[in-house]
Amino acid sequence: MIQYKFGEIVLVLFLQPDGERKKRPALIILDTGDDDIVLAPITTKERTGAGDYKIRNWQESGLLLESWIRLSKIACVEKNNIERPFGKTTSLDKRKIISIWKQIYKL
Repeated sequence: MIQYKFGEIVLVLFLQPDGERKKRPALIILDTGDDDIVLAPITTKERTGAGDYKIRNWQESGLLLESWIRLSKIACVEKNNIERPFGKTTSLDKRKIISIWKQIYKL
């Protein structure tokens, strides 16, 4: 079984509210080594909420367009929903993500 690391970006089949599945990029938050993985969805729609982060180095991360990570919208999905690896965030973006994570979850 593939082991993912925090900061990697993958393409995932997310279940939508209407029951359809849609391919979306997502940030790996946590992989404990079992069949599930914790992800934060990534969107190209500008978001400015407390848990949203504009990826500074989105091109270096393998993304095609300017994107935002939705850290307050995390999801636990089965690894078999991961289509493929997409890229990984830069050190700068990882530090910013961790800082926001600590703020919104009061760590």
